[in-house]
Amino acid sequence: MSTPGGPGVVAGGSIINSNYSDLNMPVLIFLLGLLAFNAVANEEPEEAEPLVPELRDLGVLGTITGDIELGFLFIDGNTDARGWRVNTEMVHENDFFRNRYNIQGRVQKNQFTDTATGEVRSEPTVKRYALSAQSNYKFLTGTTSFFGRGAYAYDMFGSFRQVGSLATGYANRVYEKQSNYLDLETGPGFAYREGASRNTTMGFIWFLAANFEQEIYKGSRFRQTFEGNVSLDGENSMFTSRSSLTSQINGRLAMRVSFSVNHNSRPEGNLQTTDTETSASLVYSF
Repeated sequence: MSTPGGPGVVAGGSIINSNYSDLNMPVLIFLLGLLAFNAVANEEPEEAEPLVPELRDLGVLGTITGDIELGFLFIDGNTDARGWRVNTEMVHENDFFRNRYNIQGRVQKNQFTDTATGEVRSEPTVKRYALSAQSNYKFLTGTTSFFGRGAYAYDMFGSFRQVGSLATGYANRVYEKQSNYLDLETGPGFAYREGASRNTTMGFIWFLAANFEQEIYKGSRFRQTFEGNVSLDGENSMFTSRSSLTSQINGRLAMRVSFSVNHNSRPEGNLQTTDTETSASLVYSF
């Protein structure tokens, strides 16, 4: 039995790799192409509008904004694969609360050929879902807040089959200018983990997070997020970083290039501690 491998074509999808240095060139190519596209689309800067979140006014309930990110993976040739990824985030804010909701999903199937019989079969190689919800209660200063957060993730082929966590603590918006901001958050929490071997662990964690968003120029925005669950009882510590560049195409439609790093301090078996993903997706703001 053999698993074919080789070059393919990625269209609006993602590439998984565990070696950070191997992705430097694809990331640069994506970014340069995105910048070139944006320059052509905005030949007349005076008419271009900045890419900022569109706030929907809910009256006494505050404002709401969000987007849906969708990418598809098509690889043909020595390796045949099909997949899709979706990410949606919604932020609801009023005078007292800032609520953030996030849903992620990724599914991929690869075709494998039996060299003895020539039989071709399609098997899932990635099946991952995650969701999180967080509410920040603002103090009188408006920049500091008290947060409560819950998160759950399922990964059929990852080092952990299921991971759930609850955390609470202190948050501070240390920088804010128009729609640009930097949020820092920290506090204690509790985590539940189910490994690929079905072994389960539970314990206390310390939650760390940073969320930065900045307009680079009209029509493009950069965002950097970081989340860390540091184990306080010697179990697994997990960290996630995501960098993204969003460039407006037309109206509410945009293109997004992102690079994610997931680190697990103690994976099971021979699995590597760090996974990376590079993706290009279409984004619709609502």
